[in-house]
Amino acid sequence: MSESSKTAVKKQTGGRVPPEPQPVQQPELHLLEDIDALFSQAHDLRGTLQEITKIITQRIGTDVCSLYLLDSKGERLTLWATTGLDQTAVGKVSLDKHEGLTGLVIETREPVVAPDAMTHERNKYFPETGEERFHSFLGLPMSDKDKILGVLIVQSRSRRRFPQTEVRLLRTIATQVAGIIVQARVQDSLKTKERERQDYRARMLAAIQRPSAYERRRAQQTQRPGRASRLRLTGISASPGIGSGQAHLVHPVVRLDAIEEHHTNNPDAEIQHLRTALMRSIQEINALKERVQERLPEIDRAIFDVHRMMLEDVAFIEKIETQIQDGYAADTALKKVTEGYVETLERAGGEHLRDRAADVRDIGQRVLRHLLGLEEKSGPQGENLILVADDLSLSDLCRVDHRQLKGVVLANGGATSHTSILAKSFEIPTVVGVEHAAVIQQGDAVIVDGNAGVAYVNPGAEIVREYSRFDREYRAFNRNLEEIHDLPAETRDGVRIALGANIGLLSDVDFAKRHGAENVGLYRTEVPFLTYSDFPDEETQLALYQRVLTSMEGKPVTIRTLDLGPDKYPPYMKLPQEDNPFLGWRSIRISLEMADLFKVQLRAILRAGVHGPVRILFPMISSAEELLQVKNLLTQAKDELQREGKLFDPLMPVGMMVEVPAAVWLADRLAQEVDFFSIGTNDLIQYLLAVDRNNRKVASLYEPLHPAVLNAIATTARAAQHAGKRVSMCGEMASDPLCTLVLLGVGLDELSMEPFFVPVIKRLIRSLSYTDAQSLTQEVTQLGTAREVKGRLFSTLKDLGMIELVEMYR
Repeated sequence: MSESSKTAVKKQTGGRVPPEPQPVQQPELHLLEDIDALFSQAHDLRGTLQEITKIITQRIGTDVCSLYLLDSKGERLTLWATTGLDQTAVGKVSLDKHEGLTGLVIETREPVVAPDAMTHERNKYFPETGEERFHSFLGLPMSDKDKILGVLIVQSRSRRRFPQTEVRLLRTIATQVAGIIVQARVQDSLKTKERERQDYRARMLAAIQRPSAYERRRAQQTQRPGRASRLRLTGISASPGIGSGQAHLVHPVVRLDAIEEHHTNNPDAEIQHLRTALMRSIQEINALKERVQERLPEIDRAIFDVHRMMLEDVAFIEKIETQIQDGYAADTALKKVTEGYVETLERAGGEHLRDRAADVRDIGQRVLRHLLGLEEKSGPQGENLILVADDLSLSDLCRVDHRQLKGVVLANGGATSHTSILAKSFEIPTVVGVEHAAVIQQGDAVIVDGNAGVAYVNPGAEIVREYSRFDREYRAFNRNLEEIHDLPAETRDGVRIALGANIGLLSDVDFAKRHGAENVGLYRTEVPFLTYSDFPDEETQLALYQRVLTSMEGKPVTIRTLDLGPDKYPPYMKLPQEDNPFLGWRSIRISLEMADLFKVQLRAILRAGVHGPVRILFPMISSAEELLQVKNLLTQAKDELQREGKLFDPLMPVGMMVEVPAAVWLADRLAQEVDFFSIGTNDLIQYLLAVDRNNRKVASLYEPLHPAVLNAIATTARAAQHAGKRVSMCGEMASDPLCTLVLLGVGLDELSMEPFFVPVIKRLIRSLSYTDAQSLTQEVTQLGTAREVKGRLFSTLKDLGMIELVEMYR
């Protein structure tokens, strides 16, 4: 060591000069060499990482070595490989990047040592790993430049402190492993692009019988080392029910980003090829427009007109042809121009423009498919299909016979997306937001539990038996429910409760009637507003409402006015920047601020009343002032229609939703101004308990049977009853059989729910005595905790002999 080096070391070590560093011992050198060899030989990332954990435990002499990798969003860590812990935990154990000692490694970006991890304040225990046997913990970040990819962990049974030599060695190994991860991902990307390039060239050269996208996907899947086994994937329940079948992967046929740069010596031929592809794309869009209109009349066909107009846009076509004249092949020219449009729109920012960028990309890929001579992929054939995709478009769904579908699993999407709405309408069990859906392979056996928001991949015999038993009982129960289809929801002592259906699409009406709903207790009018290119006009809205009334054949329909919110703004509206959007500009507040457009909807609803019994419902009323403003606008709409000589229902019943605490405490006053109340429990519970049920951190606190919620419902019901007004409920609580016991005893006149739940709620009501329900409700509303309430209600269901049947629907 030089004198200058020794001086520097003295400053760092308080004057003590450490002994000269010794050469790396041979076992350590062999360990680094072994891992370096894996780096050059790595083909399968998961298998390589598993081998690394095995080598480290053997050479270091520790009991456990595990590797956790961050997901693509950098938010969650998942166990990818381990030696020493239970192997069944691999791929299942997942935690937030801020959780546990592993999360502490991410936060500090430094090694974390805990001689006794089980007593550390940051420890997070996963029973499925069996790690309670191990005490000492050492975690090191695996980083590529400034980006953390995951955490390397070693553990031992004995309580010990890891010497600095081991920490340094493992830190070096963590860097090597990070390199392996990056290299494997790059290789995987290069292999994918190479396959796509080879597919492209084959398609361009082949004159006949090109392989379909389905066949290519199937070929790729068979090259994988093995199928996923016995995985439980969690997501968000978007459509209830349980279905099982074989996985069918849905993916784009072609992608612009897979196109390599090609040139041409015959630009005239390429231009002609482009024009043919444009013409065929336009014909395809026109056909798709008609197909969607037939299945989903609420969806504005103008979205397809926008696509067609771009394909006919002179500037767009001229830019592509200019690129061709400069020597680029048609596919490359299309890619350059399309990606230029996309980049411009994405740089401009804003959700609306990002949606337009997605439209442009979709249009470009449609034209590219025709340039390659590929037909639009047909829907999957066969029975018992489970669709698996990143996301599904409306055109994807329209190519599938919903009678073939047993379930849908999506990596993206939301519970209120068009895909989810359509799946719910067809009563197809659907789980969305499944982070690890990509592990599902073509042909895998999948059980979709839309009630619990879970998908089982290649489930074991025990799970299959359990769900088979459940399915038999469910079918038998439904056969029994058919016997009461035409009977009223009437208690044993003669008190009748109206059971209505919540709908959002015209196609929902068929399901409402099929399940015996007596009316439409809630017609959500947001769908046309969310999908049209501008606010739908009065005649368009009237036509939709009229079709719903005609389909209901004289049964009452409650039409709720526009209930927009931060999770469902139409793209043509300019959104405010809000810190708390759910407490901001939404629902009736938007309608009152945009009074002219609001009156258009009021006029359409009033006119619809000529074609069948209609009740009008106003959402999110929080004060008497708001309600009086709304009623004033309704009076103005009536006066306008009267002057214009247009027919309307002047005596249409007017109701308001009780879904904010202020409305509960003002219920006595508000009841004087309306004909009925409708309790919206989804928002009411959220606002009462200050809980966002979509936030996993606090979702467990979202509790419909919380004493405060029950008392708010009882307060609202009493106010309506004192004023001689009807009171209903249209939130999800109305479809929960356990809650039915209390809601009946509170004195609600009507429950409205997803059509799927109507039969079981009817069966439960017909099994009860109204007098007993009142006594039970009086008892549970005096209890202090939700746990006590649930215990008492479960006991009652057990006494009725309905506990197992009711559990099917919870």
